[in-house]
Amino acid sequence: MSLPKSKILVSGCGFSWGGQERKTWVNVLKSVGINVDDVSGPAVSNQWIINKAFTQLLTDSSYNHVVIQLTAPGKLDVEVDDIRVEQLVKTDSIRNFVVDGVWPSSLSSEHESKQQYYKWLYSPRLEIEDLYVKLMMLAHWCITKKISLTILQAYSLCWTDQQKQELASIVKFMDDPLYNQYKKSDHYKLHDVSNSVPCLSYQVDLAFQLSEMLSLGCSDKIVKIKQFYN
Repeated sequence: MSLPKSKILVSGCGFSWGGQERKTWVNVLKSVGINVDDVSGPAVSNQWIINKAFTQLLTDSSYNHVVIQLTAPGKLDVEVDDIRVEQLVKTDSIRNFVVDGVWPSSLSSEHESKQQYYKWLYSPRLEIEDLYVKLMMLAHWCITKKISLTILQAYSLCWTDQQKQELASIVKFMDDPLYNQYKKSDHYKLHDVSNSVPCLSYQVDLAFQLSEMLSLGCSDKIVKIKQFYN
């Protein structure tokens, strides 16, 4: 049976990003013939995730599905030049890389500038409000363009009751984020503590869930892959 002609846009953090050494559910879907464009990035913020997705949607109108994987709050992406690379990026013990001219500093507070940011400038309530507004607007835009939108909450987010009520129909796993599920699962026994990306057996299971959720028609193929991890 031929697969449905689906073209999926994915945007998330390292939990989903298919361009890294560790394979994710994005790689699993690609391996069974699903057409996926991945604009995710390592350690990036929700600002990056939403902006990259919408910019790509404006560039390419051929997508049937959009999958947004929300990351943890508090992350800061910083546009860099040569001086910032030397002073900020290269001196960080973990976040010492640049993606598209941006330092995904994540939650790192090794540098004094990040320490001062979290002490004096970071505003959690405003960050969540900004994310809420963007998601509501993206959902409306996708409806007008007849594009299926799936939003996966991978980490805990402090929504207000009103925000949670408004987002309940479009954000999945709000009460039990994916990373929480992963930590409670048998898969976590295989987790490499040197990296926060979920292990491959979990990624295969998540790919199966998404195949069912999006009616991609590739579940049988993923079941065969799952057999290697049971």
